[in-house]
Amino acid sequence: MSILFAAPWRKWLVVPLVLLALYVTAIVFRPPLPIDETRYLSVAWEMFLRAGWFEPLTLNFEPYHHKPPMLFWLISAAWSTFGVSRWAAVIPVVLTSMLSAYLAALLCRRLLPRLCWRALLILLGSAGFLLYSTAILFDLTLTVFVLGSLLFLLAYANERRVIYAVAMGLLLGGGVLTKGPVAWLYWVFPFLLAPYWMRDKRNWVSWYAGGAAALLISAVTVLCWLVPVLMTSSSEFGYWLVWEQTAGRVTGSYTSSHARPFYFYLGVLPILLLPWILFPRFWRGIAAIRREGVERGGVRFLIAWVVPTIVCFMLISGKQPHYLVPLLPGLAILAAVATASVTERALGTTVAAMVLIFIAAHAAFTVRINDHYDLRPLAQFMRQNIDRDWSYSGSRYRGELTFLARLDRPLENPDLEDLPAWFDAHPDGFAVILYDNQSEIAGFEMHLTHLYRGKSMGIFSRRDEQQPEVLSARPVARRS
Repeated sequence: MSILFAAPWRKWLVVPLVLLALYVTAIVFRPPLPIDETRYLSVAWEMFLRAGWFEPLTLNFEPYHHKPPMLFWLISAAWSTFGVSRWAAVIPVVLTSMLSAYLAALLCRRLLPRLCWRALLILLGSAGFLLYSTAILFDLTLTVFVLGSLLFLLAYANERRVIYAVAMGLLLGGGVLTKGPVAWLYWVFPFLLAPYWMRDKRNWVSWYAGGAAALLISAVTVLCWLVPVLMTSSSEFGYWLVWEQTAGRVTGSYTSSHARPFYFYLGVLPILLLPWILFPRFWRGIAAIRREGVERGGVRFLIAWVVPTIVCFMLISGKQPHYLVPLLPGLAILAAVATASVTERALGTTVAAMVLIFIAAHAAFTVRINDHYDLRPLAQFMRQNIDRDWSYSGSRYRGELTFLARLDRPLENPDLEDLPAWFDAHPDGFAVILYDNQSEIAGFEMHLTHLYRGKSMGIFSRRDEQQPEVLSARPVARRS
């Protein structure tokens, strides 16, 4: 990596090189992880099958109101270009991760020009960025829109041009189309708290009018997708998509809201900021952040962005570690202030070490990950017998196999006690069963089974004297 520091322009190549290494590592060593990655791949696959960019999203070919379409659009575009595969689906995620890193450096250049390279290194080496930069999730795509809207917010602060407010609104709209109204939360505090960080404290009417206009433009941008979707869906779908997905997650009333205690993020933040919090100079430099915050508007902007947003997330019932990923650039810039006494060479060496550790950890845990989370053997069996009727029992089906098996029709989802009746109606069919013990599968013929998230998942048929011919790409695997 030292060669990359030889010329000012060449050192910026560290971003694509790091992400290329992470991309290859993810494709080689890690299967699509259930239940999130497999579910989102299945939603994208169903969109791709019907070319329904402006139709309601579906999961198991039923309406799916949990997420907006941006990530699925990007994956479908990648499949249209490179063909349908898992490796092609990861490309948009890696590209948005790369763009997030460069936009973070650009944001730092606007706020604290001397630290932009250091902030970029800290972001690249952070555990949070390494973990999520190749995960098929929404957060680094959202980060692109958040950083873009903040950059135009700063541009609007310097010069009240209408084009900046319009661009800010379009980017905010893209953020909402990526992950819903929560995108506004990552932007609203720097906008509202402008008197705290802005040097020019005049003409507040135009400032808040411009921000209100940006919000309106973002809403219109979202409506360009939402109106066609609502026109072709039921009122119940619209209610869940527009209201319950936001209000339910805030209050914790929604069953999938991931409700956790308010202090949850206090344990998450140190993990996301590894290894930098292990530097003694990081903690000694916290005083520098307080001192710089008094003297410099750039640090004040970061504080106005990061601190109230984290507090707000702590007050919201639904919590996940990756909800803080769009704040990682701000945290990285603040960490660059705190570690100003650490040499750039030491930062670069740490980034290289973290990338190597990340790759080695993937390689070391490949067998264990595959044993417990790799559903591809089951999906291969399903593809070899795709003409048969299929069902899924033992839990609610969350799209774990739809993309992996390239299914073009829904899996029925009967309860385990109703499975014998399903086999009566589909005597040549197969059932995927998630089970804890042998008693749950008694009376069924096992063809393949696999450990899955502390349980077992297998493929079964009815037990008759004369079994239909079974096409299998591999021998029966019995694991316990």
